[in-house]
Amino acid sequence: MISVVGGTYREIDYDDVAMEIFGSGFRCVKFLLENKCAVEFNTTGSSEVSKFLAENKKVYENFNFDCIDYDEFITFKYSFALDDPTIFPSILNIKKSNKIYLTGTNIICYGMLETDFSVKGNKVVYDPQTSIKPIKFKDIGTADELIYIVNLNEARSIASSEDINEIKRYFFDEENVKAVIIKNGPYGATLYHENDEVQIPSFITDNVNKIGSGDIFTSSFGYYWMEMGLKLEECALYASMSTALYCDKKIYINTSSAPAFSYKKFANNKLADICIYLAAPFFSIAELILIDKIRNAFLGFGVKIFSPFHDIGLGDDATIAKKDIEGIDKSAIIFCVLDNLDSGTLIEIGYSIANGKKIIGYHRTCYKPQLTMLNAGDVTIYNNLTTAIYHTIWNL
Repeated sequence: MISVVGGTYREIDYDDVAMEIFGSGFRCVKFLLENKCAVEFNTTGSSEVSKFLAENKKVYENFNFDCIDYDEFITFKYSFALDDPTIFPSILNIKKSNKIYLTGTNIICYGMLETDFSVKGNKVVYDPQTSIKPIKFKDIGTADELIYIVNLNEARSIASSEDINEIKRYFFDEENVKAVIIKNGPYGATLYHENDEVQIPSFITDNVNKIGSGDIFTSSFGYYWMEMGLKLEECALYASMSTALYCDKKIYINTSSAPAFSYKKFANNKLADICIYLAAPFFSIAELILIDKIRNAFLGFGVKIFSPFHDIGLGDDATIAKKDIEGIDKSAIIFCVLDNLDSGTLIEIGYSIANGKKIIGYHRTCYKPQLTMLNAGDVTIYNNLTTAIYHTIWNL
C-alpha cells in the first residue's frame, strides 16, 4: 500500500481542447490504482472534488481517500502544455486549508498550493512541484529513505545554486537523501545515488501529452521502488518508459512487465549551437502572443531560435526579406505556424523546401487541400502545438 499526498485540480488545456480533473496527487493515484496497488489518498478539495473521488472509489476497491473541505475548486488553464498555466483563483488569493499530518511506510508526496503537510515515513518520494519558493522536505518531514524528484529549475532553487556539484552536495548533505533525480524535459533525467550518476533517457513518442507527465514519472518511480522493490536505476528507467507511454497514449502501464516497448531513445544532448527558424505571422495581438510563447518554449530547451519578429524587428521590406533568407540559411530546421496562411510565411516555407530544409508545421484551422504543395518538401505537420515543438527538438 502507498499513501499519496497531493492536489486534485481541474485542468483545462486549449491545445488539446480538453477539461479534466486530475492534479498531481490524483494522477499519481490513478497510475497506482491502474496497476493494482492499494492507495490511501490525502488531498483537499471542494464538494465537487469529494464527489469525484467517491465515484472513483466505486471503481477501485483498493482506493481510500481523506479529502479536507475547501471552498474553491482550484483550476489550471494551459494555452499549451509548455506554457505557464493561469491559475484560478489567483495564487495571491489562495487561502490555506487545514494541515495534513501523515505517518506511513510508503509515501509519495507532491507540493500543494492550498495545503501544507507534515509526513513521517520509511520510504518517501518527494516532488515539490514548483521552482518558486519550493518547500524543502527537511522543513516538513522525516524519512528513513528519501528520494527527491525535481526538474532542473527546482533543483537550482532548492539548493540556491546553479552549480551541479553544489546542488548535489546540498541534497545529500542538507536533505540527507538516498538519491535525487533531476529531470530535464526531452533530454531525459539524471539519477544521482551515492557516488553514481546515471543518465535516464527520454523516448520519442508520436504524441506528447505533456501535462502531468512529470506526475507519472514520480508516481511510477515510487511504484517500482516501494511496491516492486527494484533497484533505483531500474526504477528510473521504467519510470521514463511509463512516462513515454502516458505521453503518447495517456495510459498507465507497468513497463517492467510490459511485453513490448518500441519507442526510440532521444540521444542528442548537444543542441546549444543549433538554430531553429520560426516562421509565423505576427500582425494581430493573438499572433504576437503565440509567437512569443513558442519562442520562449524553444529557449527553455536551451536551443537557439531565429525569430524575424524578435531578431529583425521593423524596417524596410528589402532589408527584412534579405535578413529572413539569411536566417533560414543558418538554421537547421524550420518551425512554421500555418494558421491564416500568411503570404510571408508561405514564401519562407517555399524557400526552405527549395533548399532542402526540414520543416515542422503547426496549425489548427487549415484544410488539407490548402497545404497540398507542402508535400513537395520534407514537411511534417501537427495539430498539437506541444507535440510539434517536441518533434522539432527530436529532429535536430
